[in-house]
Amino acid sequence: MKKSPYIIIALLFLISCSDVVELDLNNSDPRLVIDARLELQEDGTTSSIVELTRTAGFYIEENPSVTDATVFITEDNGTVHNFTTTGNQGIYTNNTINLQDSNIYTLTIVDQADTYTSSEQLERTSTFTGVEQESFDGFDDEFLQITASFDDPAGLGDFYLFKYDDIDNDQVDIGDDEFIDGNNADTIFFVEDAVPGTVATIKIMGIDQRCFNFYEVLLQQAGDSGSPFATQPAVVRGNIINSTDSDRYPFGYFRISEVFEVEYTIQ
Repeated sequence: MKKSPYIIIALLFLISCSDVVELDLNNSDPRLVIDARLELQEDGTTSSIVELTRTAGFYIEENPSVTDATVFITEDNGTVHNFTTTGNQGIYTNNTINLQDSNIYTLTIVDQADTYTSSEQLERTSTFTGVEQESFDGFDDEFLQITASFDDPAGLGDFYLFKYDDIDNDQVDIGDDEFIDGNNADTIFFVEDAVPGTVATIKIMGIDQRCFNFYEVLLQQAGDSGSPFATQPAVVRGNIINSTDSDRYPFGYFRISEVFEVEYTIQ
């Protein structure tokens, strides 16, 4: 059915005369957002990173970084490891921690008038046994299925955090051993518009059940928006408390993981 040219002109006129209206939203008080991770690498070294941002209003695209906090880790034997930050990205690092299985590590963050704390132990994991790819045709584009395999150790209670990175993609997944206990298992990532020769990094990280539950809810709410900490849903509670004011709890999580990674070149 043909549309009258007068109707089309009228629609164009209405579109051209429209104004952008910003609603006066009732924003809540800013909260601290914490992405804290101690990772035991395959070579035995420890990567210690704490990223701090603060929630902002609806119309602000990125959460502002927090660059003036005090951050340190305390071991159960009393040893204190101070974190430092440079630049304006809100990234705090440390190079003195040597992760041990039996130790308890307590994160402390002092931000403005609040003190935040959380205690965790190292969670071990498995290595990858292989990576494969398979091509599929979608509705508009071709996409790849990247499958990374690993051996789950016998005995229930293993939980996994997986991460896929290349120059154009950043994906996160989780898994447990409820149905794979003691067997070879897979984690799968779907990559659109993959360019042959692109080098991807795939990681497997050990986590506990509480961390698994946290990421499960967070990923369900975040959908496919990329990094789960890009937009923090207020209803998701992590393992970090505000010991100054319990009602002003932060968003985010503190985890300690053994990490194995593999580099894979897309064919």
